[in-house]
Amino acid sequence: MILILILTAVNIFGLQIEDLVTYLPVRLLFHFEQPFNMTDFNFSIYSGYLSITDSNQSFHYVFVQSQLNNVDNTVPLVLWLNGGPGCSSMIGFLQEIGPFVFLNEDDETLSYNEYSWNRVAHLLFLESPSGVGFSHNPLNITFNDSQTADHNLKVLQEFYSNYPEYQKNPLWLAGESYAGAYIPLLAQRIKKFNDLEVAVINLQGMMIGNGVTNLTHLPISQLIYQKQHQLLPPTFDISACEKNVTSEDCEDVNYDAWIITKRINPYDIYGYCYYEENELEDEEEWILHMKQFMMIHNDNIVKVTNHDLGVPCVQIDNIENYLNNLQVKQYLHVDESIQWYLCSKQHNKQFKYVSDPPLVMKGLQELLNYDLYNILLYNGDADSVVPWIDTMQALQKLQVSITEEWRPYYVKNNQLGGYTQGYSNKLRFVTVRGAGHMVPQNDRITAFYLFNQTLLGQPF
Repeated sequence: MILILILTAVNIFGLQIEDLVTYLPVRLLFHFEQPFNMTDFNFSIYSGYLSITDSNQSFHYVFVQSQLNNVDNTVPLVLWLNGGPGCSSMIGFLQEIGPFVFLNEDDETLSYNEYSWNRVAHLLFLESPSGVGFSHNPLNITFNDSQTADHNLKVLQEFYSNYPEYQKNPLWLAGESYAGAYIPLLAQRIKKFNDLEVAVINLQGMMIGNGVTNLTHLPISQLIYQKQHQLLPPTFDISACEKNVTSEDCEDVNYDAWIITKRINPYDIYGYCYYEENELEDEEEWILHMKQFMMIHNDNIVKVTNHDLGVPCVQIDNIENYLNNLQVKQYLHVDESIQWYLCSKQHNKQFKYVSDPPLVMKGLQELLNYDLYNILLYNGDADSVVPWIDTMQALQKLQVSITEEWRPYYVKNNQLGGYTQGYSNKLRFVTVRGAGHMVPQNDRITAFYLFNQTLLGQPF
């Protein structure tokens, strides 16, 4: 019996020891500057792979311990997912909520993030579906929303198997963009798992930023938002899309809108649009950009091609250079042969994903009906990719009632943070004034405030 216990302990903690990150490089030039020595900090970072036992898929994860007491099982555990579908959660780790980030899009140096969410919680970043980032998808599977939810649940269970000391901690699911589809369906799977199993996953709630909840209506919301913000002329006619969003006439409307707005950063309409010289002169290139990243597809399938367009107006050279450096890969214990890309590209092969908007809305409604989980939907109000009016439109389709009228809320130095509205079934909607698609990057103070208040169950 003693031998079995010892072998079990070795098996459990062996992965933790193997995946422990001892150093994290600060800057890439001709050589590294002195890296962050993780022994200098009161938390640890782990990076490696979690595998699904019944398939050949393996998922890259980064686990960041909280700066609070790491043996206290009351400290929340937050699973973070970026969207796409098919974009890497390393953006969340290195640009948004992690302890060391590129503070600005054109920074070449990692800086300590004083508003890291690991100040008050453990953070688990997962590159999902497999084939995204450093994760492996050897069978080149075409993914869908239901399958991704099943896989994410299995990976979460694998995490608990390797880090059993966090099994009882309160779990929160968080993310942005297409995580608005990932998260409700994963939460739905967790609820059903808990109903059947003895080992309960302690899910407490969800926080979704600029989330895609109703993909079917999104093209109309984008056009309405652009008109409201005078990005399109007052006479611009969007009636074809209001009648039938999948029609060729609506496709023509979107084509015209993309041309008019092509030098505007769609993720932050007041932000800078980064692009190479002459990059935006080719209108067909820009249209392909927007079809990929604004998810306007008549057949609801996202195919990211071998033509590496990148993300429109967004500067990610620093992160791509960083994560593709051999020494960084070694420190993070990832497959050195993989070329890391922000979105949807692995070894120059196609990444395919089929969306199911009705399934997502049904899953979100089912979660609300349980009335068990706290749900925060927050939107940067300068985002035209998933504009706040689209989230509001989705809320109108859900069977919830308003319990607190629209009002302002205030953050540091009594500054206006945005606006909020309360709903039944533990649901709250929040806007973040002046922030774009990636709220924790655009407004770190407000994002941390909303995050912390939600964890504490405190009002805004």
